[in-house]
Amino acid sequence: MVIKISACVITKNEEKNISRWLQCMKNVADEIIVVDTGSTDNTVKLAKEAGAKLYFFEWINDFAAAKNYAIEQATGDWIIFLDADEYFTVAAQKVFRQEMERFNRDKSVACLMCRMMDIDMDNNDRVFNTSLLARVFRRSPYIRYKGAIHEQLENTQGNKKMVFAEKLEIYHTGYSSSIIRSKTERNLPIMLSELAKASTDEERQRLYPYLMDAYNILGDHEKVLLYARKCISIGLKMVGEPGRFYEVMAMSMYNAGRPLAELLEVLDEAEQAFPEEPFFPFVRGMALEKVEDYIGAEKAVLRGLKLRQPVEEKLRQGVGVSDTSRGLLPYAYERLGNIYSMKGDKQRAAENYLMALKNHRYQSDSLRGICRVLAGIGDVELIELLNSFYEREKDGQYIMQTLRGQASAGVMSYYGKNVWGYEQGYAYMAGGRFDSAGVKLGERYRELIQLGILAANNMKEYPPDGYLKVLVSEGYLAQFGKNSQEADALRRLKEYRLRSGLDEQ
Repeated sequence: MVIKISACVITKNEEKNISRWLQCMKNVADEIIVVDTGSTDNTVKLAKEAGAKLYFFEWINDFAAAKNYAIEQATGDWIIFLDADEYFTVAAQKVFRQEMERFNRDKSVACLMCRMMDIDMDNNDRVFNTSLLARVFRRSPYIRYKGAIHEQLENTQGNKKMVFAEKLEIYHTGYSSSIIRSKTERNLPIMLSELAKASTDEERQRLYPYLMDAYNILGDHEKVLLYARKCISIGLKMVGEPGRFYEVMAMSMYNAGRPLAELLEVLDEAEQAFPEEPFFPFVRGMALEKVEDYIGAEKAVLRGLKLRQPVEEKLRQGVGVSDTSRGLLPYAYERLGNIYSMKGDKQRAAENYLMALKNHRYQSDSLRGICRVLAGIGDVELIELLNSFYEREKDGQYIMQTLRGQASAGVMSYYGKNVWGYEQGYAYMAGGRFDSAGVKLGERYRELIQLGILAANNMKEYPPDGYLKVLVSEGYLAQFGKNSQEADALRRLKEYRLRSGLDEQ
């Protein structure tokens, strides 16, 4: 029997994501349904051009209502419901059909849990978290979303089961640094409104984890601790992430620079509750290294890596397990690299820096560390090693920026072949072309001066630190400024400097 698959999404101003989502769904679904809730960009146009079935839903501050409307338009046997910033990996797309045929044969299966990997596009697509979420389900009148915000899929037909689809992995870009704050600022008022309207403890308590996450993103660490403690005290559990409340609380305290004793107290409590979770020893190691307790840091990280061994074995076997510590692996190995480097154990330092890069190749401190501890080997050997992680043309700019002043002239010259912008100046210097380097770096200096002038032209008060005085010389102030706008900016900059006592009258 050939099964029909419907793909659904709700959108509002998703032109940056929708094309990728549509292309992914063309590869796995028979029917594509886009429900728009008020886009003012090109989202609707792109959906139409892709041949999607387009519907409109008036936004009523209720995500579940919009998603359930989309479900009602679907005609497939199964429904894929990924957000516009989510998409199946290439490997998942290739096996999607055969996997769905396998699950479809078991009539007791109603819903599939997929591994979601959060990637930070602003940090070179680093995977910083994984979770298990329901994203594929049978079309059924018993399966609908519930909750105006952070909606959850519910199946009121209790005799159907949810299973883990190990091969159907999903990437999620919506928690990237440049995106997540604006989304949180949008969603927080809705959550607070829902909290105020809640008439039962159950309704209020359902919102606690999402309020914890929202305040964590916004940096309100006191409220993070408040809602994390509320979640723990009432015994809430997150599917696929049993220790999440302690994890968020610990990282919030670490990022806020809370006293070490307070953080260690929380970590002790967390490790007692979840003794097999490697996340907490990794955070302990990071915290102890920060206060120069290198022995304690080494022990903690090594314990965390040992705890990860059974987790990684289950992942290799396709077992659905929590893997929240994955995002900390580059930092864990980097801690060990730093410690062994200080001990003078270059081999072990190099091994751990390499493991950090294996888990995230753009871990800049680890790249600098590996070059530092391997400074004695030849350029050819180091380039061969780096080429196992990086592509010369694609990553040359990153290599030049990261290893400036650290790598040899030969390495910098090799990776500087295809760089652009002011980084070319460093490539020229590495190759001994100091005249060309001077020209290129001079262009960069001129750009910085112009930016400084532009900033000064828009300042209400000149800053007292005097950075622009260092950047914009008297000679430049006297000679440059051919057009009227720039000349006016220079005049204002001079006035700011005189008024602030940065120059003499």
